[in-house]
Amino acid sequence: MPILHVTHLRADADGFASAYWGYKVFGGGLYIPEPDSTVQNLMKKLKVKNVIPPVVVGFHVYDTCDSKKLPFFVFNYSVFDHHKVEDEDFLKSSVFSYVKPRTANVMNLYDLSEGKLEDDVLFVFAVALVTDTGFLKTAKEEELFYLSKFLKKRPLEEVFTVVFSGKIKNWQSFVRHLNNMKIFSKPKIAFVECDDDDEFLIIIDTLMYPLDIAVFVGKLPWGLWVYCRKDMMQKIYQKVLRDFPNRDAGRLYNQHNVDDLIERIEKAIES
Repeated sequence: MPILHVTHLRADADGFASAYWGYKVFGGGLYIPEPDSTVQNLMKKLKVKNVIPPVVVGFHVYDTCDSKKLPFFVFNYSVFDHHKVEDEDFLKSSVFSYVKPRTANVMNLYDLSEGKLEDDVLFVFAVALVTDTGFLKTAKEEELFYLSKFLKKRPLEEVFTVVFSGKIKNWQSFVRHLNNMKIFSKPKIAFVECDDDDEFLIIIDTLMYPLDIAVFVGKLPWGLWVYCRKDMMQKIYQKVLRDFPNRDAGRLYNQHNVDDLIERIEKAIES
């Protein structure tokens, strides 16, 4: 009977790759809510669209075990995730669960499949692992081992083509935002206004290390985004970000007071 494979809202590559794995392995339907640009590129490359069966008897939930992050109510469900459990009741009510803390959910699914997967599934796994390691910046021995299994004979360039294609929608606006970027204090804190998440991530990936930036603050349409180097992460998250109730990691939703946030970050760094 048809199972609908679904991931979290604002679906990223790991969420899509996980649900796509289930779709290819078990059949049924596929629903990818609010896909980011990388996922849109993947779906276009693979010619994949959301497919909802007329009758659904259960769900496989991927890359989250938080019911609030799903696009709709699910029943008779199984959970496949790699994050810290946020919703114990949701997990306890599942028919089956495979939750193991890892860098990316696709690593768990590869193990479950004992490595016996089709090339298209392995490729989306590679894209997911590259994006979940910050374009390999945080990848260690284990992640690189799995990446080699996912890539097989494909060049890494093929992954980056999917990841970065179309990230900058308006180059003139992008250049204007770069010209208006501010860098101040030591360690360096940078502030930049961006049109969307993709633009902010491109700026981080391109400029954080060459300019020796410790903390990037981005002003986005939905609020503020704080992105910091690993050696600053604990201090910034513990002394600054935990004071904001409506947040997801470094995303501070409906927050727009840039000066106040930067002042808090400076005090945290100095303490």
